[in-house]
Amino acid sequence: KSGSVKRRIALKQIGVGLSAGVLAPQFFTSCKKDDPGPEVPYNGNVVVIGAGAAGLYAADILRSKGIAVTVLEAGSQPGGRVRSLRNQTESQYQTFGNDSLADFPVELGSEIIYGLNSSWGEITTDLRISTVDLGESSKPSYVLSNQAKPGTDWQSDADFNAVQNFINGLPSYSGGGTIQSAANVSSRAQALLNSQGGNFYGSSSDKIGASGIAESLKAITHDTKQLTMRSNPQQDVLLSRFVQVLPNVKLNTVVKSIDWSGDIIKITDANGGQTTATKIIIAVPLSILKNGGITFNPPLPGSTTSAIANFGMDSSIRLIMDFKKNFWGIDTSYIWGGSTVPQYFNAGAGRSQFYRTLSITINGPKADQLSALKKESEKDEQNYAAMLQVLAELDAVYAGQGTQFVRRDLNNTDNSKNILHLVKDWKRDQFIKGSNSYPLVGATNQHRKDMATPLSNKLYFAGEATDATGDAGTVSGALNSAFRVSEEVVKSITGA
Repeated sequence: KSGSVKRRIALKQIGVGLSAGVLAPQFFTSCKKDDPGPEVPYNGNVVVIGAGAAGLYAADILRSKGIAVTVLEAGSQPGGRVRSLRNQTESQYQTFGNDSLADFPVELGSEIIYGLNSSWGEITTDLRISTVDLGESSKPSYVLSNQAKPGTDWQSDADFNAVQNFINGLPSYSGGGTIQSAANVSSRAQALLNSQGGNFYGSSSDKIGASGIAESLKAITHDTKQLTMRSNPQQDVLLSRFVQVLPNVKLNTVVKSIDWSGDIIKITDANGGQTTATKIIIAVPLSILKNGGITFNPPLPGSTTSAIANFGMDSSIRLIMDFKKNFWGIDTSYIWGGSTVPQYFNAGAGRSQFYRTLSITINGPKADQLSALKKESEKDEQNYAAMLQVLAELDAVYAGQGTQFVRRDLNNTDNSKNILHLVKDWKRDQFIKGSNSYPLVGATNQHRKDMATPLSNKLYFAGEATDATGDAGTVSGALNSAFRVSEEVVKSITGA
């Protein structure tokens, strides 16, 4: 597709700082030292708010064209929701990392590449990152009536077939309502539907608009492969790809207000510091805009706020657990259909000699319930009460093997408190506050376009929620939005 080709041309191949297993490609850049001047002469400057995938890519494109650009990032590290366990320095992460036997990257955020020829897939290809095709190396299991079996073993089950037929037919769906009401499956099949048609898209099946998901799926033009990086953490790959823009990133800069009433835009951070710009790209999570994390003067117009209101961004928990034995199946990738946990992922599938780590993702209302079990006074991300509920479900499905084989801290003799686990509660991350965007009932791709419409040639919007090409909710969606918004900024400067 033409957009894909354009993005490949725009990518500057950078192979610096990658972890083991990467062949660094030849480095080149569009601007040589002896160039007579910038590709796009501009006396102003651009400030990007947010150093996730969208913000880094947008800044990188503009920088490569000679435009002065600064990135303001609220957190202490770049990457946004692309965050890898190996890169974390807090005590709870290091404790788990040192005790874990996993010899593969463990992700706290994005862990799957959707589409080998998607924007994120193309970066891994350009950087020669070794990947594993989950469709070739493993197969999912499905839970019904507390039994987990591969799809082939459920072929005669009417409830299983009802869910799979609906999920497979979603791109052609033309009705309204939520995923739950549109599917109209039995109560026995609700948890399975919720896992594949709710949790997978960032919330629950009774909140997500079916037509919005259908429209996005229909818009996708890349392949449907699902891949993991064999040996490189996603955050390492992202930051290595955009290593040249990292010096332009100001960390720990929490933007609180944007005054765009004059020709010069004034940005005020939480410490009272001010930054000025002639153009701004806002690449923060949707939750920050919905919850008023940044105030605008003048306020954002109704066309923008009403578009934003058509999408949700719910709570999300990532729970990592290690076991002494893989009791769910060496060839299993996902386990779909749990009531407590809609999505279990066999994190080592196809890429490790250790197949004993489960990466557990819980989105939406269930994540709220588990998050509420965590006391506000706790300083780390550990949530033992939530972990025990997950372990109870594994015991019910796998005849007590969860508790039997879960790995424990041998230095702690209290068997009621020594289970090795790690919880990343994204709702409690004050600069992310949730998972990814999802469409509410009635939301369309036009609403995403309206959300992304530039304002007065000053304010521009990027981030996965603004992607209308079918990849919203993914790293590729964030990258797609960065390519789009960079073109918008350049055109506003050149008039082309």
